[in-house]
Amino acid sequence: INQINILKINLGKNNSTIKKGKFYAQLSYPQPYINSKQIKEVREKFKIHEKDTGSPEYQIAALSVRIAYMTSHVKKNPKDFSSTRGLIAMVSARKKLLKYLRSQ
Repeated sequence: INQINILKINLGKNNSTIKKGKFYAQLSYPQPYINSKQIKEVREKFKIHEKDTGSPEYQIAALSVRIAYMTSHVKKNPKDFSSTRGLIAMVSARKKLLKYLRSQ
């Protein structure tokens, strides 16, 4: 195995570029990994206290990120009926939580 000299590794938010001589390889993270990172960021932003996992604001924020990801997935895969069903269930759950927040 030849020793590979990497001249520069530039890590971006969603992808990285590796340069070796005149060879450029574009590496990107898988979409589910990016989605899980986004969900963690949103949960950190909207939690009310340290051990908060059940507040409506927290759940709505997490559901909104998951819905955005699943919407793009269903657009790419229109025949994926189980994902479509899950998306509808998430939208329904978020709708109920928003209704609850409005009543408070």
